[in-house]
Amino acid sequence: MTVQCPNCSTKYRFDDSRLQKNLKVRCIRCRHVFTLPFPDGDEDIYPDKSPGVEKSSREAADSSREQQFQEDKHVEDTPQEKTGPTDTSRLIKIGAVLLLLLIIAGSLYVTLPRIAEHVYIPFISSERDTEEVLMIEAFSEEDVRDISLENVRQYFVSNDDIGQLFVVEGRAVNEFDTPRSRIKLRAVLYDHQEQVVQEKEFLAGNAASLFQLQVSSREELESTLTSQLGILTNNKRIDPGSSTPFMTVFYNPPEEVHEFGLEVIEARTPE
Repeated sequence: MTVQCPNCSTKYRFDDSRLQKNLKVRCIRCRHVFTLPFPDGDEDIYPDKSPGVEKSSREAADSSREQQFQEDKHVEDTPQEKTGPTDTSRLIKIGAVLLLLLIIAGSLYVTLPRIAEHVYIPFISSERDTEEVLMIEAFSEEDVRDISLENVRQYFVSNDDIGQLFVVEGRAVNEFDTPRSRIKLRAVLYDHQEQVVQEKEFLAGNAASLFQLQVSSREELESTLTSQLGILTNNKRIDPGSSTPFMTVFYNPPEEVHEFGLEVIEARTPE
């Protein structure tokens, strides 16, 4: 039996023995779906009027289209398997990640002890290491004896946010014959019984203006007085006869404060 697509007029030839009522097919050319007519006899639904060789050629072409249509329909009706990574590929990826983690852990295991030998880390270094650091950092009177303090003065400043500030400032002068750096001082507040009330250690090199003392917050003042830029600029290398400024601030000191003390506790040789 020969049928024709109602949408694009493509003709197909079907085996009558395979036909059944209400059978739907899809045209392989235009993908149009239509219902095959069910014949009562053996005549073609779409009779071919062409005689001789021309008719045979059309029948061969129709037969080829029918076979292609059946193959295409079979492919469409067959469910495709879902593609995705196999279990083997997932295992390979997991293994690669684990291997990378092992390499990183091994590198840290080897390098961290070497770094720790040259770096002091509080609460991690041993007591022996702490003692060695303290011995290295200790300074004698000979190391600081020729650092003199000039223009030292103390005064109170009222700050809008903090309250009362007790300020100590001056200049540290290098009277050694060689340069010095990172001069460090200690300021101490005493009561009437000469008991220590408060004390602070600080590096020279920084000072705040009176305006900053009056309007800055505590965090801003601390940032100004501990600025690494000021320390590197003014306290990295002090030549003989040169000086560096210093300033420290006590916030809202107790009323029992009677006097203060100031001393140089460190003076290094520039590297």
